[in-house]
This record gives sequence, structure tokens and C-alpha cells, in this order.
Amino acid sequence: MSTTSTKGSPSEGFLERQGIARHLLWGFVAVILFQTGNGMELGFYSHFLQATKGLTSGQVAFMTAAYGIVIAIASWFSGSLADAWGSRRVMLLGFAAWLVFELVFLWGGVTTGTYWVMVAGYALRGFGYPLFCYGFLAWVTMDTPPEHLGRGVGWFWFAQALGMGALGAYIPSWFLIPALGEMGTLWTSFIFVIAGGLLAVFLVRRPKDLQDADQGAAPSVSETIGGLVSGVTVLSDHPKTAIGGVVRIINQAAYFAIPVFFAPWIVGTVGMDQERWLTIWGTLNLANVFANLAFGYIGDAIGRVRTVAWFGGLGCGIAVFLMWWFADSLNGSFAAVLGAGIMFGICLAAYVPLSAIMPMLAPEQKGSAVAILNLGAGLSNFVGPALVPLAGSLGVGGLMIFYAVLHVVGGGLTYGLKAGDGGEDGGDPGRPGAGTGSPDSTPANPEPLSV
Repeated sequence: MSTTSTKGSPSEGFLERQGIARHLLWGFVAVILFQTGNGMELGFYSHFLQATKGLTSGQVAFMTAAYGIVIAIASWFSGSLADAWGSRRVMLLGFAAWLVFELVFLWGGVTTGTYWVMVAGYALRGFGYPLFCYGFLAWVTMDTPPEHLGRGVGWFWFAQALGMGALGAYIPSWFLIPALGEMGTLWTSFIFVIAGGLLAVFLVRRPKDLQDADQGAAPSVSETIGGLVSGVTVLSDHPKTAIGGVVRIINQAAYFAIPVFFAPWIVGTVGMDQERWLTIWGTLNLANVFANLAFGYIGDAIGRVRTVAWFGGLGCGIAVFLMWWFADSLNGSFAAVLGAGIMFGICLAAYVPLSAIMPMLAPEQKGSAVAILNLGAGLSNFVGPALVPLAGSLGVGGLMIFYAVLHVVGGGLTYGLKAGDGGEDGGDPGRPGAGTGSPDSTPANPEPLSV
């Protein structure tokens, strides 16, 4: 049964034209709240654990890498299981996992100072946000018409970045840490995650007159296994999805590594105070919030591959280099590093059209294609921090240059998604009058999505 209307349908309202299915509206709000709580520690936890719990930078990097491995697995599951279970069930599983394992991390690990409990709790908490948020992303790609899909995923990444990046950085820096301290701030994360989870429980579901896997019988074991297998076989059925997955890994590798090695360096060695660094981190993410939304529309207008390659790959490469170069050569100039950080946040958002390209590469396996994208997103949580030990031999500057080069290489790889063949098309459904055959073109009359 169709869950969306075609372009120009009388039933298509303002929200639908912006890529927001009406029944998913509160899901975007839920993602903002959930990710605000989930991202609270990102800007300060490495310095906090080293300064107050006696952990080394290597121990924090190991813990973060373990977290990244679990995120990678959960990110893959989120798309694969969305096809088999329905996205709503996947989201609720992520909600429950986050609550349980955050409690283990804070109460059993950080409070007692027990390192291996910290590692176990923090790593297993990695099942939480990918299942909740990327499960919702799979839902967006399934229920949004192709001609509006760039905008729809732009709104998703807007919500994700507003919560995890901007609010998750500003609220601790400006309000919670001064009033409650770092530990008290970590405990308040439950408030935001619970609020987002409850919104998903009570307000996000398809209308009853639409076919809905989330409201039917519980999936069988064979259906679950089939969904997971599809998340692998899509790579052989549509090989270009593998390229998209690699580009997605590169997308946020530096982003997740910077708090682990660059933040302690700029605070501890260069001498910038933590409040200024958190302001840079928060502003970087705030710029990313609005750029996520803008690049959803830009990708639909000028071409999704072109947007990712030039604004994302080349732009991020330049920005990452400048963040280090300004900090090192200008003695940690706040204004200069802030400017480079804003550029980095904006250019990170230029990868948003990947979320519209991937489902179009495998139109009959959208959830599985999104699973590969999500796997890449999860692996970026692992790959970025896993490369941090290279700073021992390369130095902070050498490692930042390495991440910059990765972005440029990723921009080149994006052109591997451009030429369509055998029906593989990462199309730009927002471009009127375009033909078929590449991610910068589209069928004139795309069919509505069905579930």
C-alpha cells in the first residue's frame, strides 16, 4: 500500500513538499531530544575522564573505539531490521538499550572509577542511538517521495545535528556544567533521552489505514534473519552501495576523532580554556545544523554527487587542515579556529545528499541500502578514534592533515556513484526534466514509495 503521494497530488501539503511525511513529524522532534541527551558528553568527556578519573588518552581512545564498533553493528542492524521488523520497533529497541547501558556506564563505571565497566557500559550504549535515529532515517527514506527525498533526509540530519551537536554542546557548556559539574551534567542526559523516547512511543506511527509492519504481528525469526542477510547481499546486488558506505565512513571520521585528540591538545598544550573550546565545538555543530537543511535542498537543485564531492570532500579537507594550522601557527587564536570550525561544520553537511543517493541505488531494497550507509556512519565512530594513536608518530598536525587528505579522497570516490547502469540510480528527483541514468538525473514521473 502506498504511504506517500506523487508530486503534485492534491493531498500533498506544505510539510510533504518539504520532505516531511505528516505522520513522521514528531519523530524529527524525538530525534532532536534523544540526540541532545546522547551527545552531551562528546565535547568534554575525554578531558573529564583523564583529569578526574586518571585515565590516559589511550584508554579513552580504546573506550571510544569499542563504542564505535558497537555503533557500526547497530547502525547496520537499524536499516536491515527496519525492512523486517518495521522502523518503529527498531527505534523502541534503541531507546531501551540506551537507558540500560548508560546506567551501567555512569553508575557502575564512572561513579566507581572502574575502567572495564566504563568500557562495557559505554560500548554497549552504542546500540542505542543508531537503532533509534537511523531506524527513523530508514523510515524517512521509505515514506518520502523520491522528488522530495533530499529535503526529507536534510530535515533528518538537521534534527540529528541540532540535538547531538549544537544543543548537546551548548546546554552543558552554558548551563549544566557551571551549575552541576561534569558528573551532574552526564546524569541529566537521561531527561532528554527519555523525553525523545516517549515521543516516539506515543506520537510516531503510521495512520491505521496504511499497511504498517510496525503495527502487525511480531516478525518471525526467519524474517529477521532474512532482513539481516539482505543488508549484506545488497552489496553484491548493487555494488555501488559499497562506495557510498566508504564515503560515509570518511564523512565523520575526523569529526569523531577531534574530541579525542585535538580537544585535549588545544586545551592542554596550546592553552585555550575549555569554555572557549566548547564554544567552538558548539558553534561548529550549530553551523552544521542549518547547513544540513540547506544542503538537502542544494543537492536536489544542483546535483547530489556534485554537492558531496566538492562541498563535502574538498571543503572538509580544507577546513580540517585550517583548524590545526590556525591553532598551531596563531597560538590558538579563538577567532581563527572558530572560523575554520564553522567551515568544517558547514562542509560536513554537504554529505547529506548521500542519504538520498543510497536508497535510489537499490530501489527494491531501500532499508538494506540505508543499512550500508548507516554501517558507514557507525564505522566512522570507530575508524576516526582508532586512528588517533597515529598522533604519536605523526603528531597532532600530521594526523589532522591525514584526515584532510581522507576527505579529498572521499570526494573523488563519490563520482563512482554518478554513472548509472543496470537500473542503479542515485537520482536527483528534485531536478525537473532530467533523464535517467545518474545521481544527477531522475525519471520524469517517479512512482510513489510503497511499504
